[in-house]
Amino acid sequence: MASKITLIHGDCLEVLPTLDAGSVDAVVTDVPYNEVSRPTHGLRNLDKGKADTTPFDATTFLNAAEDVYTGSIYMFCGTEQVSLIRSTLVCMDNSTRVIVWEKTNPSPMNGDHIWLSGIELCVYGKKAGATFNGHCLNTVLRYPVKNKQIHPTEKPISLMEQLILISTSPHDTILDPYMGSGTTGVACVNLDRDFIGIEIDEHYYNIAKERIEQAQRDKAERETQTEIFPTKRPKQEKLL
Repeated sequence: MASKITLIHGDCLEVLPTLDAGSVDAVVTDVPYNEVSRPTHGLRNLDKGKADTTPFDATTFLNAAEDVYTGSIYMFCGTEQVSLIRSTLVCMDNSTRVIVWEKTNPSPMNGDHIWLSGIELCVYGKKAGATFNGHCLNTVLRYPVKNKQIHPTEKPISLMEQLILISTSPHDTILDPYMGSGTTGVACVNLDRDFIGIEIDEHYYNIAKERIEQAQRDKAERETQTEIFPTKRPKQEKLL
């Protein structure tokens, strides 16, 4: 069964109250950090544009999302936002962890003068009874940064897939209220999860729509090829 995809161009704070309570199994999102864009001093373009300047209030967002999801929430965020997001989730009776994305190929900028900026943080919240398909997993996840990014704060598809696999089951519904270029949606298509994506910026909404539609076409083609050319199991030789 193909994933059910719902894409909404709008402000998530206006859309969330229209979603049914308990209609989402998990939230996986990358919120505006409000701290990445800054003067470059001639070193490198550090201006992330609208991707990092959209006003974001963690408490307002979490209050709006609390009744919508029944399981887990993953929020990639800035270092200054971690404490507030985590404390708010604790007040909402979520168990929490701080997950670290360790970039295996961090930018070498200023590497001769200071530690590299090689990690990003994600606050994880888990409601009682939520799905967890892992066992004794560490909270440090190692993935490379994509060389040619569509979105200035884009995350690797494989990273988002790992989070989704751990905290959901096939055909569960995943919500990304800050969809950006649609990486979470692509991961959902790949993993047979239903997806609701909300994006306020029309440019990125259109990019996300095209990426997710392309992911659907690619998946359908792979499945067709599998039907035509089924994978043969290798013969097992008896060991003497």
